[in-house]
This record gives sequence, structure tokens and C-alpha cells, in this order.
Amino acid sequence: MATNLSREDELRGILSDIARKRFTNSRQVNPVSNLFLTTKYAIEKQYISGAVIDASFSSTLAEINLKDAALTDRGRNKLAQLLAQSTKENY
Repeated sequence: MATNLSREDELRGILSDIARKRFTNSRQVNPVSNLFLTTKYAIEKQYISGAVIDASFSSTLAEINLKDAALTDRGRNKLAQLLAQSTKENY
């Protein structure tokens, strides 16, 4: 069963995965999923560049392509902040 992470947890995961180049191909996702909405948020906040999202892929699916995505300076700063916050919460 899928669980919904908070936006901060989802954002930390996405930014971490982009930093480690873990996205090797595009994904088809639900356009109201946490993954899609958080990726869209990260693009709008200019945390990442080179990402491609397409909400018009079909009526029930959107496409996310993070293969060429990279963290911006803002994204690296945000990831560092989120990692520090996560570390504090775990102690």
C-alpha cells in the first residue's frame, strides 16, 4: 500500500535522487500524485533545472522526465536544509 509523505519528505527524496542522478528514464504518474505535484513545486521554486513534466500526456496520466534534471544553487541549499532538518528530527 502506498503512503503519502509530507511535501518536505517528498521534496527531500526528489532532490536527493536528482543529486545522485537516480532518474534514468521518464515515468508515467498520476497528475494528482504527491510525486508529480512536488516535482512541479520544485520546478516552480527553481530548485531544479532540466526537468520536463507533461500533464497533457493523457487524461489520467502525466509524464515526468528527470533524466537531465540538475539541482540549482537554490536546490542544493534547500536539500542541505531539508537534510539538516531530517537529522534533527531523528535525534
